[in-house]
Amino acid sequence: MPDSALDAPQLQVVDALLNGANLNAAAAQAGVHRNTIANWRHTSPAFEAALRDAQTDRADLLREGAVARAELAFQALEQILQDPKSSTSARLRAAIFILSHALPSPAKERRVTPTLPKPAQEPATQNPDFMHKNAQMPNEPAQPPQPYRRPEPKIGRNDMCPCGSGKKYKYCCLGKSSAAA
Repeated sequence: MPDSALDAPQLQVVDALLNGANLNAAAAQAGVHRNTIANWRHTSPAFEAALRDAQTDRADLLREGAVARAELAFQALEQILQDPKSSTSARLRAAIFILSHALPSPAKERRVTPTLPKPAQEPATQNPDFMHKNAQMPNEPAQPPQPYRRPEPKIGRNDMCPCGSGKKYKYCCLGKSSAAA
């Protein structure tokens, strides 16, 4: 990506982000508002590509540093595990960290089992026991499913209780079983 497509404040923002600054700090260094950077990201494909490249380069640099220091980190964890003066919780956390990174993840261990073909089933017209409850035989006219109808009218919370107590339903029989009401 040629840098000539970017103006000076855009280059300053990309450079600041590459050096580890957050978005607000990069905007302050370039002398622009952080919303201007968001606007550049949406309107300038060149800035968006340069920003993405800077973020990728920064992530690669951090990853390389982490890999270079991994041996030292494991040595420090080993010292914590072997030091009898270390707290039990510190040794436990170190052990859990090592085990979680040393053991393969369950996703990698999964084996794919071959799927067996399903046995052939009788068509639904020959065996009506397997039909859906609303399904019709091919020669019968289709009927829409019927809506549920209550056997008695619904009792509202603020209606008088049907037990005859004279109280509202919510204070009388709401919490009780429907047989008691």
